Amino acid sequence: MRACHRIVDVVENGFAVIGGLLLVLTILFVPVDVIGRFLFNRPLAWVYEVTEYILLLIPCFGMAWLARIDGHVVVDIITSRLSRETNRKLSGFVYAVVALVCWFVTYWGTQVTAKSYRAGAIIENVLQTPQWLVYIAIPAGFFLCGLEFARKALANLSDIEAGDAAATSAL
Repeated sequence: MRACHRIVDVVENGFAVIGGLLLVLTILFVPVDVIGRFLFNRPLAWVYEVTEYILLLIPCFGMAWLARIDGHVVVDIITSRLSRETNRKLSGFVYAVVALVCWFVTYWGTQVTAKSYRAGAIIENVLQTPQWLVYIAIPAGFFLCGLEFARKALANLSDIEAGDAAATSAL
């Protein structure tokens, strides 16, 4: 099981690095395009389109890694007032629901991506990009994010079971 966790960690880290590199590319491309447009009247026609794609890719590639490090926004107005055990049970339940939602989006995204691939759909713009190349990030990112939230749900549930076993043996 540890090998599976390490594989998921490596894939999450790889996706996060790709997302970070895409962010750096955007930070470089946009000012170069602005300078080219206003100073030389020579914009880079593809920058706007590529930036649009990158703005979809970055969250899809980074969300599983962000979930692993607990970097998502958390509203804890209720959970901060709960006991530790109740909080873990609730967290385990919420993580399981979020994993299921992620996998539903994975299913939906896979259907849309496959349909786009079969149809040979092209994004009619400067680069003439096949739609499926852009869409594939959605099911990939959400599948990985679902794995991460399922892992968190199982960790919370196993902590509860371990705590219950320890409490029973102490009696």
